[in-house]
Amino acid sequence: MFRILAVWCFMLCTTAGIQQVQAQAEATTTVVAEPEVEMADVLRQDGKIYVVVAVLLTVLVGMILYLISLDRKVGKLEAQLKDDLVNR
Repeated sequence: MFRILAVWCFMLCTTAGIQQVQAQAEATTTVVAEPEVEMADVLRQDGKIYVVVAVLLTVLVGMILYLISLDRKVGKLEAQLKDDLVNR
């Protein structure tokens, strides 16, 4: 469980660091007119952006739950292997 949380925190910190570097790089460049993102505007107007966020959160939570269950299974197998080696 600790390994999963450590990896998760590492990935989160890494992506946050990348975003900060990108933000600093954008701040030092000249200002260019940003293109309009029509799809995002339409999703926001129709209220469907919340559906997109809900789906992304559902997938993320599902992946985290899968990793936790996988970690538990591997932990049980490791404990079983250790017991088998000790009892020989």
